[in-house]
Amino acid sequence: MHHFPYWWKFFKPYHLDNSNLSFYDLIVIGSGYAGISAASEAVKQGMTVLVIDRAKLGEGASTRSAGMVSGGLNLGKKINLIEEFGIQKTKKFINESIESYNDLQSLIKGQENDLHFYKSGRLVLGHSNKKTFTLSKKTNFLNEHSELDIEMVSNLNEELSSSYYKSGMLVKDAASINPALFYEFLLNKCLSLKCHFKTNCSLMNYKKNNQDYELHTTKGTLKTKYLIIATNGYSDNAIGTEHNSIIGVPTYMCATGIIGEDHILKLMPKLRMYSDTKNDLYYFRPSPDFKRIIFGGFPIWKSNLEKKSYIEKFFLQKIKLIFPNIQNFHIENIWSGKVGVTLNTLPKLEKQGMKISVYGCNGSGVALMPYLGKKSARLVIGKTNYKSVIEEISHKQTKFKKFIILFLPFLGFYYKFKENSFIYYRRRQFNFCCRTYN
Repeated sequence: MHHFPYWWKFFKPYHLDNSNLSFYDLIVIGSGYAGISAASEAVKQGMTVLVIDRAKLGEGASTRSAGMVSGGLNLGKKINLIEEFGIQKTKKFINESIESYNDLQSLIKGQENDLHFYKSGRLVLGHSNKKTFTLSKKTNFLNEHSELDIEMVSNLNEELSSSYYKSGMLVKDAASINPALFYEFLLNKCLSLKCHFKTNCSLMNYKKNNQDYELHTTKGTLKTKYLIIATNGYSDNAIGTEHNSIIGVPTYMCATGIIGEDHILKLMPKLRMYSDTKNDLYYFRPSPDFKRIIFGGFPIWKSNLEKKSYIEKFFLQKIKLIFPNIQNFHIENIWSGKVGVTLNTLPKLEKQGMKISVYGCNGSGVALMPYLGKKSARLVIGKTNYKSVIEEISHKQTKFKKFIILFLPFLGFYYKFKENSFIYYRRRQFNFCCRTYN
């Protein structure tokens, strides 16, 4: 059993300190997708740039995700966008999210095979009649107000070897990617532009000093004219009050041992990306070689519990629950990460003077974070063709972030109770039907 991401077999995060200046035009805090994308864009415009991170390059969420790539699906999951912003702005939100997906495709053009980019489509699965109705409404809405090609799938026999779900919303233009190889691709671009890095370097605090920012770090004092904060789900007090707008929600993932391509095809014939509609949702996909299952969930435990036996038990049970026909499998990798979730489940790109904050992937970080990172650099440079609609979103802050994080496990127990009650009800329905038929 390995307690690190399956993806680290392809690229392993590492420390780097190639900085030799004490003053930079721009310092970026956070070396994830957003941070290195912002740095690359700024260096192209002739700025001296330093990226600092308390961990290794890519050690956070960027190399820990499922590698699901799509646009327009996860916006405002906890709010009614039209009610909150009106139909016109809602359309802009959706289209800009789709633009992030298209931007990723343009960025990696010609490198698709190397990055394991595969246009598989994504199936959002409904586990109840109520969720089927919700997915149907969302399908109609997105087809009417965007260029996404979506359809409802009521017969899942050709999609999954599972009776756990009742229906699915199929997003045809969606893809999978190897998130670690994609990160390495972005990092190498950044390094080729002579960007500076300083890892194992924690920000302690910063202040505005005349026209510049003075940063106090565990590796000394640094100064910069511009500052971009791109810490997302790993934000803490050091970045300022912005951290009260973002919560790092723990998620856990696993990779099975080799099951075999033939067996994977029986379980997931279309080899798509899959996620469901529960509050403690599951998401899963075949590995890039189609020989394993990559499976994730939000059991709402705190992070870094990979070595606990109940984590392995959780995955064994849930994979068997969804795929009762699976045979002779074991878990080979288990890891955790933090998803940057905002209170309104919408991303944020905010400029305050010479400081820009970018956060709130809300589960769509693979496409959205590189896109917003590039946008944040263009805000610094002052070269942008149009204002991003994401800049117009106002975000509430909460002083109760610590209490919310402490409350998350109890919320997880509640969701687990609801799910177990649902499974019990479904089993009773099945047994009743069998008795009636006999």
